[in-house]
Amino acid sequence: MTAAPANYQFFNLASAVEYLGDRQGVRDMLPLLNQALSREVPEVALLLEKGDALEAAARLHSLKGFLPIFCYPALVQELVRIEKWCKTEPNAGLLDAYRALASQLQGLSQEASHYDGLKE
Repeated sequence: MTAAPANYQFFNLASAVEYLGDRQGVRDMLPLLNQALSREVPEVALLLEKGDALEAAARLHSLKGFLPIFCYPALVQELVRIEKWCKTEPNAGLLDAYRALASQLQGLSQEASHYDGLKE
């Protein structure tokens, strides 16, 4: 198993390679990851701004389905926490908490894109 470069805070290359079989498998899936993140991250923010926490939870749930392949457990745990918060007690603090998560998800996307651009 290959470890991710030290500068990757969110993208877990070792996990992705283990799950997908090899680095080419990872590279093949990265466009899907980045498409989902670029679509869902801003959409969840808009839903929360509109007060539609249940739909936001549904979108987060769909990300949770494949995100663990590509990132470290702490990021998945935070996504799960925010998803549950959306379902149980949405309030004004939820949007701020989601914005912090969104920043991390954008970091994941940037790191995945960086890795995809590396020549091996």
